[in-house]
Amino acid sequence: MPRHVRKGDTVIVTAGDHRGKTGPVLRVIPDEDRVIVQGVNLKTKHMKPSRMTQGGIVTREAPIQLSNVSPMIDGKLTRVRFETRDDGSKVRVAVRGGGELSVVHGPRDGKKAGPSPSSSAASPSKKKTKKAASKKAVSKNKTKKKVKKKTKKA
Repeated sequence: MPRHVRKGDTVIVTAGDHRGKTGPVLRVIPDEDRVIVQGVNLKTKHMKPSRMTQGGIVTREAPIQLSNVSPMIDGKLTRVRFETRDDGSKVRVAVRGGGELSVVHGPRDGKKAGPSPSSSAASPSKKKTKKAASKKAVSKNKTKKKVKKKTKKA
C-alpha cells in the first residue's frame, strides 16, 4: 500500500512532544508504520566499548508514528492525494497547490499485474515432475546399501 511519506520528503511533526519540528525523512519503516526524521525525537544511548566502537554516549533519532507527520509544501503542511494518469502511471500529488511530489510507478502497458493463464497452467506440471524426480532419487538411495565386510583378527 502506498504511503503518504517517502524517504527524502521534508515533513513537519503534527502531534506528540516534538510537534512543529521539521526535517527530511531519513528512513521509512513500513512494517511498523514508523518514520525516522532527521533532528527529531533524539534519544541518547550509553554504548559499551567493543572491538568495533569506542563506546560513549550516542545521540540518534528514534522512530515516530507515520500518522504524526505530514509533508510540507512552501513551509506549510499538506495532505497527499494519489492520481492515476492516462498512461497508467501513478503519482503523489499535494492537495495544497496541486504540485507533484513523486512518481509511485511509471506507465503501465495495459497488462494485468497477475500471472498470465498460460504460465499458471505450466507451473503445476513442473511441480509434479520435481516431486516424481525426488521420489526416484529416494528409491535409488534405499536400494543402494553399503555392506561392510567383517575381517577376523589373526
